[in-house]
Amino acid sequence: MEDSTTAERMNRSEEVPDSPLAVDKSDVVPDIYRVTWKLEDHLAELDSILQGVTADRVEKRFIQYVEERIEPAGWRAIWRPSSEVTEAILNFQQPSDIFVDVVNVSREKLFADVKILKAVKSDLPDDDLKLIKESTNTQIIVPIMELYPLAEQESDVLDMRTTTEVVDQIRFFYKNIWQAWDLEEETCCYDYYLISARLKLHQDIETGSIPADVGLELRSLVKRASMVQQEIKKIESSCEGEGFDYEVDQLDVARLIQLHKDMEQLKAQFEMQRDPVFRELLTHQQQVQRCEMVSLNSGASNTKVKVVANSVSVGVLATQMSMLPDLIKSLPQVADDAACQTFPSLQLALDMAGKGDVVVILPGKHSLSHLGLMSAGGTFIGLGSGVVIEGNNSAGDVLLDTSGNFTLQNLNINPSRKQVGIVHHEGILTLQNVTIEGGVGGVVGLGKTESHVSRVTVRGCSAIGMDFREGANVIISASAVTDCSIGIQIEEEAKVSLSSSQIKDNKEYGILVVWSDGSDIAKLKDIPEEALLECLLDEYVRNIVSDNKTDVSVVTSESFCVKLPDSAPESGNQRSGSPSDSMDSGCDFIESIKLE
Repeated sequence: MEDSTTAERMNRSEEVPDSPLAVDKSDVVPDIYRVTWKLEDHLAELDSILQGVTADRVEKRFIQYVEERIEPAGWRAIWRPSSEVTEAILNFQQPSDIFVDVVNVSREKLFADVKILKAVKSDLPDDDLKLIKESTNTQIIVPIMELYPLAEQESDVLDMRTTTEVVDQIRFFYKNIWQAWDLEEETCCYDYYLISARLKLHQDIETGSIPADVGLELRSLVKRASMVQQEIKKIESSCEGEGFDYEVDQLDVARLIQLHKDMEQLKAQFEMQRDPVFRELLTHQQQVQRCEMVSLNSGASNTKVKVVANSVSVGVLATQMSMLPDLIKSLPQVADDAACQTFPSLQLALDMAGKGDVVVILPGKHSLSHLGLMSAGGTFIGLGSGVVIEGNNSAGDVLLDTSGNFTLQNLNINPSRKQVGIVHHEGILTLQNVTIEGGVGGVVGLGKTESHVSRVTVRGCSAIGMDFREGANVIISASAVTDCSIGIQIEEEAKVSLSSSQIKDNKEYGILVVWSDGSDIAKLKDIPEEALLECLLDEYVRNIVSDNKTDVSVVTSESFCVKLPDSAPESGNQRSGSPSDSMDSGCDFIESIKLE
């Protein structure tokens, strides 16, 4: 953290014409003290403060943090009340910045007693100016996170840097890390890994890695959850204050039940919006319906085969088209006498395509916005080399959102920086001779899907190269995942076979297996990596898993951090033992580790 040498200048107040209550324009508005944080400083400090406590103990830890470090009284600040606080305390027509003296910082709650001095700005409604003037020297209680200490204080002995750091840290936490629905989960702990994940989400929103409209919606959901929690707390406090003999109002009970349901719904919406895969699924059905209408209105083609040629030379076109008859014969779903139709762009072909169609793509770069009706099943085949399908940031979070039986063959797929390459959520996905480069992730298999992955290369993803979630059944052969954050991530119930493949040079993990909370993964510490993979995967033959930051790791979903110990062999390709060398029952010990 760096102490700023310049303080933040508040907007200078301007006189309100013809208003007898206007603040004198000649008054100099003092600067507020400012400290500049790096995200890693926030992480280290918050981890030190909270130390993995559950959500219901977070406030107590911050109260202790305040008591130990903040100046308890005698400093001046600008109070910037929220609209809710304004209505509750002074009933202003609009939120207004106010100069205050901090009389006492509470040792029981994250509040402070302050004395009102005057308004910071003069361009306020006359009623508000009058109310502030009448409230001068009145003492009120305000949330500590709404205070902004002034750079210049009457006393030089006050430690305003530390005081500002404390207030700023609390404000940052409750704005960007805290999520009120955590109070509904007994196992939710504010440890290093949870804080890291939420800091990453904050950073993605700030840098635009998450679309701006999605970022606004995520923050709106968190804010609405806080409002629901405040109402829950208000009802519960009123019931507790009535004494032991108080008979609970059934209306309050019904309202509490509804509020907890609202909280669950807000959390579910947040998780759907946060995850780019599920966010895409939310709009998938609407997109299909829209494409059906477009196809009906435009007279969709009945031809089974679409050929896409985009600005190729006559010689290249002749060469590639001479290969088409043999390609058609190799496709059992296409009759020899089936009609073909050519299109100048891939998107135009898709707009005219239906479920089960075959799209043959000639060399060149082809832009894609959506699959249309072919998202329910079909085939993409590159004819020759150099067939590239490109995404764009405006087309959604997923480049190829597929279901049904879908085949991609002989293609280079380049999702945009914010996109996942392929998401398959129903049926059978076949990938042959495909390269996926860039984007957030390469391939995601959801639910009870099957994926056959052969001669596929995934590289340069900012997150996960191949991600297979609960219920997915996957066979990977002669493939490679390199230069991603995580090479392959496998959830507990996904079944993955891996043969003759390379998982190398990934920044965090080569293969990451995520099990349910409560699984006793400590029992894995003595199992050599290759032996462990032979037990964890349905098949593991002739693979190279090396040169990743961590080659193999098994974690629980709640921690997402536990790695195999340094004593395990560095290379998964050099076997130093077998499962039976470590456990008498071969791979049977795996079942005893998982949560029953």
